[in-house]
Amino acid sequence: MIIFHPEVHIPKYEAQKEIWLSNARQCKIILLMECREYDSTVMKPIQGLETLDGLYPETILCSTYTMSQVPFITLKEGGNHSIAVLVFFLLSVLFFPELKSYMESFSKESWFQSYDHFLQDIQFTIEDYENSSDNMKTHIRKRAKLHGGLPSHIPYEVIRNVCLRTIQTIYPNSTVDDIVIQKTLIEREEHMAKNIVDQYKKQTKDIHVCIGAGHLMPFLDEKQKASLGLDIFFTDYHGKIKENRLLHHLNDRNITYRIDI
Repeated sequence: MIIFHPEVHIPKYEAQKEIWLSNARQCKIILLMECREYDSTVMKPIQGLETLDGLYPETILCSTYTMSQVPFITLKEGGNHSIAVLVFFLLSVLFFPELKSYMESFSKESWFQSYDHFLQDIQFTIEDYENSSDNMKTHIRKRAKLHGGLPSHIPYEVIRNVCLRTIQTIYPNSTVDDIVIQKTLIEREEHMAKNIVDQYKKQTKDIHVCIGAGHLMPFLDEKQKASLGLDIFFTDYHGKIKENRLLHHLNDRNITYRIDI
């Protein structure tokens, strides 16, 4: 049996996630986790769910673009959301030289020196995709101590526009919305499904999958969406996507699963 837990991005479920991790460490269950690389060559109780190589940088870029579509003027206004955006944005700058070049056009803006401070003294391997987010968070904390705080005056409009321009440069013959959906959902979920199926064939224990709620659309029912606090914008966004999603791929293979919240 495969059991999906669609709470990975919700802080209040952190304690529950620790219980799953503890059970997996005791070899009571197999746990697959989002944003970690799947390794088909090893058998271990805690595994990644993703195929990051070749896809991760574009996923981060497109996610940054999506996350920057907020009513806030600068990062200062967005609280924890802005911290997440800053992490993804700085990773995007490192992953895409053209984006970094676009940012140079703002070099005379009052906030630019603050932004540039956080790109200095990078001491982690950029290609270590599985750990890149955590590594960037650690780097930001270190640089913030030297700077006296975060680069809070970077405008969301700048982040949004440079990400948009980068996506349009890489994919000049596609619409931005199509590319965002393809890179953050469709392609990722095809790989996720393949990795889940591979693990399913190898295991006799229950497989628990810790994953974001969006990846289980359109199969979350109204009660589940309400419990997770998902709004009409979330539902409408995923309702417009017509391609096969993660659970479509499992259904096509007649694999039994359930969604626990």
